[in-house]
Amino acid sequence: MRKRVRQWFLGISLLLLSLQVNGFSMGNAVFAAQKGNVYDEADLLTEQETDALAEKISALMETTGWNIYAVTTDDAGGKSAEAYADDFFDSHSTEQEDGVAALIDMDNREIYLSTCGEAIRYLTDERLDYILDDAYGEISEGNYAACLDAMIDGTAEYYEGGIQQKQYNYDEETGEISVYRSITLWEALIAVVIAVVVFGAVFGCIVGKYRLKFGNYEYDFRRFGSMELKHSSDVLVNTAVTHRRIPQNNGGGSHSSSGRSTTHHSSSGRSHGGSGRKF
Repeated sequence: MRKRVRQWFLGISLLLLSLQVNGFSMGNAVFAAQKGNVYDEADLLTEQETDALAEKISALMETTGWNIYAVTTDDAGGKSAEAYADDFFDSHSTEQEDGVAALIDMDNREIYLSTCGEAIRYLTDERLDYILDDAYGEISEGNYAACLDAMIDGTAEYYEGGIQQKQYNYDEETGEISVYRSITLWEALIAVVIAVVVFGAVFGCIVGKYRLKFGNYEYDFRRFGSMELKHSSDVLVNTAVTHRRIPQNNGGGSHSSSGRSTTHHSSSGRSHGGSGRKF
């Protein structure tokens, strides 16, 4: 009897120890898959690479105010790389719309950089092509950490460069165009000076007229003291016509000299930009 009790006790102890070890291993696996805003679900990065990338992303997030993610996956769940990157950003950045998600998709064999909010304005189609050129050179050599680094570094570089002149968003689904407009400091100063000069001239002219400083004008109240309306008509004085220009989508990866950012909508309805490259 005592022997059987000892066997039961030993079996239960081994079972509990096994559960603790497995739980610890699973916890470490989850921790290894995500650190900061780096989600290495495909287990492509070393711990040192993950730490360095997470630190770089954290510094860029503080500079830009965006949410920025680096993601790897070996199971896209039947989604395209574009849809996976867009949905990942949307699900992890519910409150903040500005930012990017840099993805290595081992399932679809594609790298993808998804943009959202303000980041769409900064990372135009042309700039995305340049970033992906650098990232593709790394992924083709199997340098996964360097590939993600290239996408994050390119984002930082073009953020520092500012929004391009004549930048516009082109919604490929609706054809709608949203042009970015900004006023430089010199333009603002010139506008203020012109406004002050015009106001001064008009104000001075009105004051002078009322004080009768210009000529010996006297109002003939007998002649102009009454009015008789003999005819009335409606006159069209102004019209406004709005034109919508839909640029042609030439496709491919060729660089464009325009500041166009092509956009689409994710499954959540958010507007996203972005581009990818098969490897």
